[in-house]
Amino acid sequence: WGPILTDGPLGSFVDSLGPGQVVGRQVLASPVLGEIQIGISSGRAGIDVEIIRAKNLVVKPGVKVNPAPYVKVYLLEGKQCIAKAKTRAVRRTTTPIFQQHIVFSETPRKKMLQITVMADYGRMERKSFLGIAQIRLDDLELGSEPMVGWYKLYHSSSLAGTGPVRKDSDTSLTEIKQ
Repeated sequence: WGPILTDGPLGSFVDSLGPGQVVGRQVLASPVLGEIQIGISSGRAGIDVEIIRAKNLVVKPGVKVNPAPYVKVYLLEGKQCIAKAKTRAVRRTTTPIFQQHIVFSETPRKKMLQITVMADYGRMERKSFLGIAQIRLDDLELGSEPMVGWYKLYHSSSLAGTGPVRKDSDTSLTEIKQ
């Protein structure tokens, strides 16, 4: 359901990724755009994703105010987005504390989470891309206790070719046709 690289699993060539995080080789030439701490568990209700906090978020150059960050979470099965949710925006900072739970009424088998951090800079720009991470749920031993980890955020072009990338204002037609 995803590409298989002959020289190891996705992301094995990058140190200190979060549990289950998958990336493409493009990350070797990509800067880290920040980190996000996430807790993931699985129970009768489905997949529980806790968006805890983020740190070291990179803001747009030349912008004088910090953004109000928020997180969009997409549950992917193969190439299809089967569920999505988002957190509310938090106060203007590059080290936001979210502490918000999102529950998907699905099983984690053969699913991926795509975590996209967005920013609201105010009237002129409400949907600005800050960074993205993908997590393969099959790589995690999920139970009722959350598995908590820090996930590196990259630009959307640095993802592994594991399915569609859900993008917002960051998208151009040429990127969609790749």
